[in-house]
Amino acid sequence: MRVPRPLPGAERRDWDRLPISIPFFVHGSKSNGDEFLDFSTALNISAGGALLATKWYLEASTHITLEVPIALANKAQLPHSVSQIDATVLRCTPERHYFLLGLQFAEPLIAAAAESGNDSSAANPAENPFT
Repeated sequence: MRVPRPLPGAERRDWDRLPISIPFFVHGSKSNGDEFLDFSTALNISAGGALLATKWYLEASTHITLEVPIALANKAQLPHSVSQIDATVLRCTPERHYFLLGLQFAEPLIAAAAESGNDSSAANPAENPFT
């Protein structure tokens, strides 16, 4: 019996990536302790992480916070929306005028139960207050 092996370079991610650009403020500290704030762009994003273009070189395992730039009026209307995401740098690749950061979010943006189809409120519409 032959056991299939993953192809070299095969996708190992748990979540599908969306190829959309999203602006973020990035807060963090460099390895020398200097704090920084940068306006960066995610080139793609998934529930588990993102690929971010930034001006800063950051070491792998650096912890950062991404903040979605939300207008104050919108934030007042959506008080429970997520506007900050904690992440860890997995890799930093230099490009011509910027660095590409491979990020892993501290918590997935989508609940694992909903992704696997085990979300009880979705399985039983009578318990879902929004339907």
